[in-house]
Amino acid sequence: MSTDPRQERTLGQLVASATQDMSTLVRGEIALAKAEVSGQLKKAGKGGGLLAGAAIIGFYSVYFIFTTLVEVLDIWLPRWAAYLIITVLMLLIAGILAMVGIRKMKTVEPTPKKAVAEAQQTVAALKAATANPGSMAPGPRPEWDRPVTATLPAATPAARDGSLDTTRNT
Repeated sequence: MSTDPRQERTLGQLVASATQDMSTLVRGEIALAKAEVSGQLKKAGKGGGLLAGAAIIGFYSVYFIFTTLVEVLDIWLPRWAAYLIITVLMLLIAGILAMVGIRKMKTVEPTPKKAVAEAQQTVAALKAATANPGSMAPGPRPEWDRPVTATLPAATPAARDGSLDTTRNT
């Protein structure tokens, strides 16, 4: 009989271990996908905000266009010229915001490429493991999935020699 501990595990232990490993793997894949997609959503939010700003300024510019047309028809010069300058200025700002917003939106990549690549590697590894059972040793857990162990500071010299022990009667 071999002394390899992997061969001495029961079928129930193997199934429980496999279930736990698959659960950990799926949680890791989901965490990676969330992290990747949230970064892209932030970019989309900034671009959307700029486009909303452009839309609001464009909407209010329509009011000034109509006001300018009324003042031009009235032909009292200084007033309509001021309205025209403000209208052109607002439309220029709206155009600049729209251009910047469109550039931001073009940089958004909605597909989580890293998560998809990781999932494909996992599927390939599982296929290889099922094709040759028992030939692959399990890999180490990733750092993000390892349990956190707290390290305690070393005891002071006074605590080691028992001089701070309050439980002893002196």
